[in-house]
Amino acid sequence: MKYVLDASVAVAAVRVREPFHANALRHCAPLFGGRDEIVVPAIFDLEVTSALVRRGVTAASVQRFLRRHLATRTLVPLGRRAVKDVRQVIALTRLRAADAMYVWVAARDELSLVTADQEVLQRAQMAGVTALPP
Repeated sequence: MKYVLDASVAVAAVRVREPFHANALRHCAPLFGGRDEIVVPAIFDLEVTSALVRRGVTAASVQRFLRRHLATRTLVPLGRRAVKDVRQVIALTRLRAADAMYVWVAARDELSLVTADQEVLQRAQMAGVTALPP
């Protein structure tokens, strides 16, 4: 299966104390096993790294996690044209910039977006995107 994955779901999958850890882990297991593919905005790596390092995980451990379990991810760069398109998503959905980037990638590639963010779950459809909880 191929989809867009919100960074918070990847983080929750590896952090037992996250409120939706079990669902995130269940959803990400095929991805971590190399059976699913994800397409994500380039900010994904920054968000995963920031979330885990802020909770005490070493940067080296985060890099190993990204290499080992998320090696098949496709990172979508944010160029000039993308910025314009993300601004349109923001105007339609009133989402925060980072959240709008995930919605933009999903709309661009006609993929579902997996997220635990309630605001994104409610508003992604305004940009023509199907958002699913983990």
